[in-house]
Amino acid sequence: MNGDIKRKVNLLGEARVGKTSLVLRFVKNVFGQDYLKTVGTNVYTKKIPYLGSDLKLVIYDIMGESDFKSVKDLAFEKSTGAIAVGDITREETLYKLIDDWLPKYRKSAMDDAPVVLAVNKVDIDEQEITEEDIVEDVLPYFDSIFYTSAKTGENVEDMFKELGFRTMYCYPSHGRSAEDIVTVDNVIDEPKKLLSGLFAYASQLGDMPYSTMEELIEESGIDKYSLEEEVSEGQALEFGDKIIEWYEDEEDMESASSVRRLLEKYREDS
Repeated sequence: MNGDIKRKVNLLGEARVGKTSLVLRFVKNVFGQDYLKTVGTNVYTKKIPYLGSDLKLVIYDIMGESDFKSVKDLAFEKSTGAIAVGDITREETLYKLIDDWLPKYRKSAMDDAPVVLAVNKVDIDEQEITEEDIVEDVLPYFDSIFYTSAKTGENVEDMFKELGFRTMYCYPSHGRSAEDIVTVDNVIDEPKKLLSGLFAYASQLGDMPYSTMEELIEESGIDKYSLEEEVSEGQALEFGDKIIEWYEDEEDMESASSVRRLLEKYREDS
């Protein structure tokens, strides 16, 4: 798509789980040993290269105290995604996310806003949370899970990129159809522009699960973490063909036809 894209996202979690340390590691690549307490809301921004444009993450880091409702309500309004942070050394922080933070976030955030879980402080030996706990009790509540360390930087960059990618799948509505938004205002004359349109279609047309789109991306030889690099015409067209095949298998011929029209527009424009 033309121009830069902005997404408002949040950090969720109790005090001292490492929310601020994670965002500072991501934005500034720094780590401080002292506890960094957030009062009210801190807002950080960082751009991620995305299909020839910049995806700008506007990251709201809010205080962890549970009784500051107005802070949370304002910060969560129209949010397009979140990272929920649990401290691997404190089991209760994980269940507070499920019982308290997630329900409040869902009330104000955009529908279907993705939430990624960060099981943080994995560099510390004394751990209360096991992988079995995650799989048995926590997995269904989150779109993706990362084991992170703000101290070492482990998985921090990939986690924020994953969230950014998922917010793009949750394509915002502007009162027009996805087909109008993608094709009417844009010239689709490059593989990256085609790929961007295909991402929008996969998120807006039919009922394609996010996991299915990930599989089709991988099968097409595209690395979702390296979208700033050149995407070939063959890869983009193969991805489009695979989307069409999936819709046809689901007997969603209307969505399949829309994707075909997008591929035809690309061939005409290029």
